[in-house]
Amino acid sequence: MNLIFRLLLLLIRSRKLQQIDPQQLAFFNFKVLPTDCDFNLHLTNSRYTSVLDLARTQYLMQVGAGRAILFKGWVAVLAGQSISFFKEIKPFSRVTVTTQVVYWDRRFCYIEHKFLVKGQLHARALAKVVLIRARRVRAFDKFIEFIRPDMEAPEAPQITPQIEAFKELLAVKKNS
Repeated sequence: MNLIFRLLLLLIRSRKLQQIDPQQLAFFNFKVLPTDCDFNLHLTNSRYTSVLDLARTQYLMQVGAGRAILFKGWVAVLAGQSISFFKEIKPFSRVTVTTQVVYWDRRFCYIEHKFLVKGQLHARALAKVVLIRARRVRAFDKFIEFIRPDMEAPEAPQITPQIEAFKELLAVKKNS
């Protein structure tokens, strides 16, 4: 199934999605179809990143950001991404992609994704996302205050060595 159909299905099901707190783990499930595979008969590399777009979209819906994005001028833009593959994912596998915000600073939000098949890790990705409103970059905690005024603004978690290395990698790529 083409990703546009998966997106439409996600939008149709969006009203039934469980609302979660912004720092909570979100789960996106899909089945690998033959059209998702390459000549090696496993999930093609490009499909991973496309699925991550869907997983982040679902996450935003689950934290209550849908209306802010559609009607209030908020935009979430992918600023960088890194993915590591550990095991191949075969056709017809049922895959769970977990999504969790693991760190943020005043400019960027860092999201970790894991591709799990039967509970086993097959790939891990880190995404760097920037949140924009009225042509200005906004911090993740300000975004949460806007979409969830009933909720106390969360404190950023401690930066991990993994996030520090990811930030350094992106800086090296930018300057080379």
